Amino acid sequence: MGKILLIDDDPFQCAVVESIVKKMGYDCHCVYSGIEGLTLLKSSHFDIIFLDLNLHEGSGLAHIPRLTELDPDVDIVMLTGEPDTDYISQAFAAGVKDYLVKPIKEERFRQVIQNLLQQKTVRKERTETLIRDEIIGDSPALNQCLERLAISAKGNGNVLITGETGTGKELFARALHNNSDRKDKRYIVVDCTNLPSTLAESLLFGHSKGSFTGADQDRKGLFHLAHGGTLFLDEIGDLDLGIQKSLLRVLQEKTFRPLSSSKEVYSDFRLVAATNRNLEEMVARGEFRSDLYYRLQSVIIDLPPLRERNGDIEMLTRHYLPSLCKENGMEAKEVDPQFIETLRLYDWPGNVRELVNVLHVSLQKARFSKYLNIYHLPQQLRMRRVFQDMGENGQPTQDAGVMPSQFSLPATVEDFPIMKAARQEAVEAMEQAYLVRLVQLSDASISTACKLSGLSRARLYELLSKHNLSLKSS
Repeated sequence: MGKILLIDDDPFQCAVVESIVKKMGYDCHCVYSGIEGLTLLKSSHFDIIFLDLNLHEGSGLAHIPRLTELDPDVDIVMLTGEPDTDYISQAFAAGVKDYLVKPIKEERFRQVIQNLLQQKTVRKERTETLIRDEIIGDSPALNQCLERLAISAKGNGNVLITGETGTGKELFARALHNNSDRKDKRYIVVDCTNLPSTLAESLLFGHSKGSFTGADQDRKGLFHLAHGGTLFLDEIGDLDLGIQKSLLRVLQEKTFRPLSSSKEVYSDFRLVAATNRNLEEMVARGEFRSDLYYRLQSVIIDLPPLRERNGDIEMLTRHYLPSLCKENGMEAKEVDPQFIETLRLYDWPGNVRELVNVLHVSLQKARFSKYLNIYHLPQQLRMRRVFQDMGENGQPTQDAGVMPSQFSLPATVEDFPIMKAARQEAVEAMEQAYLVRLVQLSDASISTACKLSGLSRARLYELLSKHNLSLKSS
């Protein structure tokens, strides 16, 4: 059954919408402010949100980024009395699915709900039949990418997969191939980072016998070998500008000429490329060809970092632990809930790849234990848990050695400082709070303090002296 959320400060409007939605057999929940909607979305999932433009606390448009961050899978429809074209443009630019003007036309309102719910059902069915291999997770952010994968897998257009290091770009590229009509043909991977510029054209396009020293026979290039299948260019942002020009022509014509050959070769390949770099910024700096960039982005799948995949960390952990235990010749381990909770609180700059490495390290520490607990985790994860606990329980008192990190500005014109003085005061307050916390966490170890702060011993001692602090006092 579909779940609908209405965010509108008009009780009469809420009653009208709720009546229509319940007649359709769907669940409807009404709140009177964007803040209430955001709070509700933290604990509940909705299929569609109808959002009023003019709320008591301000424009409903301002809440869209946070709403979609909490639930990337939700469809948002503006419901307002403002027919202004500027508002309509802003709403669609923010990512809304539709824009309905009050008073509500019931037939149009019903169509919007039915069509959006039908689309969700189709997308869900499509992703459920995907061959996912090692793509583990069920978060809204990941499912959104899987939906794009399911759609693009049945096409032949170029696909660009973007995302931070360790987010699973190679897994998605392989899944695109395995779910396509080309799955029984070759899947060829090219690591552009390790592609030497002097040999790149020969490797990609092939060469004829005698084209250079050592070319004692004709050799097919990777584009030729990918005929009928998929060619995956990993880290395409590292590709030399000269090769980018040659690649552009191949993408346009699907033909190329091997080195020293007079014959054109046709290859029916599908190109999938991946990068952890911002190609748009590289284009602006002249480091990546704009025409190639536009040619690549027929379909873009932007993979979310692990920190944005709510709920996936436990699923990934329980997926990888059995195989890691087997790999290390261990019996399966039980997992303490606090172990999972600590993993969840970390921000994972290395994403899934880093998570797997942390699990491997933790298992080594727990080799002779029957279960994994928080003390088997690396120090930086345990520290993050301490910070989280301090945030939940409130800051320690000043008697405990923690100074306030904020400063107050005077309210009178006479005492108001210039920007330079205010900035200096803020820096001083931040330094004080940072160093007090550093002393607490370092356990009187100068080497630990230097490692955590990234400061040299000389600079650290200088700052401690400046703020009348000492590691020995911790």
